[in-house]
Amino acid sequence: MASTEPRVGQLRSKIEMTLHTYPAVLAWHGRGVESGKPQVVGLKQFLSLAGRVHQAAGRDDPYADNWLIMLEEKVDETRQSLQQLETRVSQVLKQIPEGLDVSRNVSQQPFLTPVFTGGQMGWQAVMLLMQYDSIVRDVLLANHIGLLGNKQRGAMIRDQGGHALRSLCYAPVKFPGFSGATRDDFAANNAKARNALEKYGELPQDILEGTRRSEFAPTIRREAGLQTGSDQDHKLEGVDLDDDQLLTQPGEPES
Repeated sequence: MASTEPRVGQLRSKIEMTLHTYPAVLAWHGRGVESGKPQVVGLKQFLSLAGRVHQAAGRDDPYADNWLIMLEEKVDETRQSLQQLETRVSQVLKQIPEGLDVSRNVSQQPFLTPVFTGGQMGWQAVMLLMQYDSIVRDVLLANHIGLLGNKQRGAMIRDQGGHALRSLCYAPVKFPGFSGATRDDFAANNAKARNALEKYGELPQDILEGTRRSEFAPTIRREAGLQTGSDQDHKLEGVDLDDDQLLTQPGEPES
């Protein structure tokens, strides 16, 4: 009897995000021009833009890979800023005297939304938003029990944590999309490569050669007919994984 190779279906998971504070919800939604006020890019828009960068990088666009590295650096910068603020707030809350039991504040009606991203960089940004939400909760609690003044509260929420997140959200706004050229085009020095070079400028040699990529860069798909859109990014990429990796790498939720 011929042996049948075992098969397993794609992994699925449902991911929802819960926010307890208005500043975090505002950072998620942003603000449109229809409000009559200056536009604010929110994390929802960041996820869409970062997903476009991730998708283009998967098409072997070296310019998109360069953008992905810049986004990774911006995520790291934002994480450091929020960690510093979190440490400051934690030190303030340590002033609560022993014997005074103050429970963690939660919203009676939290904001709940499903979350879909176009790659791991988006998930990291979502977790930073969750961290900001937690920081805001602690800042408001410290203000409520008199450990922080109103000016300190506003500075921490708006000028420090909020500024760091807004700066992250704006990072991919100027991404122009797929450059129209792949590394193969640059190796051939064809018209596509020359046009891209004229429009977007020179790239570092290690990025152009593909020897330096983001830690979270997608698998490059050169085979004809393989999907390169965001839906494919939400599935386990089994075609490029060996058996050990299939046992250890989780899949992304499908949008």
